[in-house]
Amino acid sequence: MTMKSLKPTTPEQDPAGKLAKMVIHTTYDDIPPAVIELAKKAIFDTLSVIIAGSSWEVSPQIVEQVTEWGGAAQSTILVYGNKVPATLAAFANGVMARAIDMGDVHETGGHVTEWNVPAMFAALGLSDKPITGKDFLAAYITASEMSVRVNAAMNGCSHASVGIPGEYNGPLCATASVSRLLGLSVEKTWNALGIAYSVHGMSEMQKYAEGTQMVRVQHSFAGETAIKATLLSRRGVTGPKGIFMGVPGGVYRHLEWDDFDVNVLTDDLGTRWHYAEGLSMKPYSACKYTHSFIASTIELMVQNRLDHRDISSICCVGSEGARMTIEPVDAKWTPKTAGEALFSAPYTIATAAITGDVFLGDFSEREILRADKQELMQKIRVTSGPAITDQFEGFPVEICLRDGRVFRHTTPYVKGHTKNPMTWDDLARKFWKCVPYAAVALPEAKLRKIVELCAGLDEVQDVSDLVDALTP
Repeated sequence: MTMKSLKPTTPEQDPAGKLAKMVIHTTYDDIPPAVIELAKKAIFDTLSVIIAGSSWEVSPQIVEQVTEWGGAAQSTILVYGNKVPATLAAFANGVMARAIDMGDVHETGGHVTEWNVPAMFAALGLSDKPITGKDFLAAYITASEMSVRVNAAMNGCSHASVGIPGEYNGPLCATASVSRLLGLSVEKTWNALGIAYSVHGMSEMQKYAEGTQMVRVQHSFAGETAIKATLLSRRGVTGPKGIFMGVPGGVYRHLEWDDFDVNVLTDDLGTRWHYAEGLSMKPYSACKYTHSFIASTIELMVQNRLDHRDISSICCVGSEGARMTIEPVDAKWTPKTAGEALFSAPYTIATAAITGDVFLGDFSEREILRADKQELMQKIRVTSGPAITDQFEGFPVEICLRDGRVFRHTTPYVKGHTKNPMTWDDLARKFWKCVPYAAVALPEAKLRKIVELCAGLDEVQDVSDLVDALTP
């Protein structure tokens, strides 16, 4: 249906109210064990990304700036250990979670954990009592479920549209988690969500198209907004209630596409967990749309013992969403910065063919400008279209050699997908691969403590213990 076909609603009828109630009233015991286990993995995975992201690109500058701003020593900047106001800790933590583009992605819900977990760790410094692992998990899971549903309702959304749902929904996800952690009522949580919605308008693709650092820094603003919105609501500041369906300015009132299902927002709340149905964790440091290409390229190169110097062409087909990794053509086939390369299908495919992996070391200026990568990129052809119905998975790859041989492969589900999930051992390997990139070296004993605490997060009595392990 289109939004124009829906009847006007009053602000009090907005689905945001039911979503806020779900976030606040759902107990830990209401959540299925499998969902809790997935959440523990996702939080551990995000902390791995934060550790590596602490030194990446713009993160050090953000930390320097918030430290200069200073203020009350409420919360901890992860990895660095600086004590700053909670809003600024959330600002610094946020960029680190997105810096290396290796956080989880939901099949229909977009980016998830990198939105709320950085702000949640900052919010710990504002709590007047210890936050248990169970409390932390419940706040994370319920807000993540809200976030996924909000995006999943927009089945017709594509990256060719005006905005990306997750980019404006991120602040709402973070705000919901923080509101629950700090004990807000349903009404005040709804207000906090309205405040966050009012601050962050619908996002757009320009920051991706130009390869700017705002792709990462937007998470800083989301975390800061979550803390501010929650604290302001707690003091009685009100926000709009008609966040999604409000007339004239609710989020969904701006949409034009036909494949929209408002019922996804609230149907089976508390019994069906969309969050757990499509959350993927990333084995490669790059845009999720490149992962199917990468996995199939590596499979073909390894299984057939191919040499990249023998390749005459590589042809790939992706989904409509994958267009963001091939347009604009100049930037995608001749990337010059890490920001451009992270979102370049040709660069990541060439890297996979040459090195057998795509990880952080592949995004230095020296690596990006390597002659062999530049040469191979010009032999790569990537198209996208409606023939590929899955958003991220099952993209066919064909490698042709100069001697005339042709090799084809399609990876049904890349490692990390819910149908090909990462084990705790897989996540531990990713964690230790990320550790050398930390801006500040963390003692090995603390690193091992992080692994231990995340695996047993539901038994942790004070999540601040995890913050301590995440600082020198």
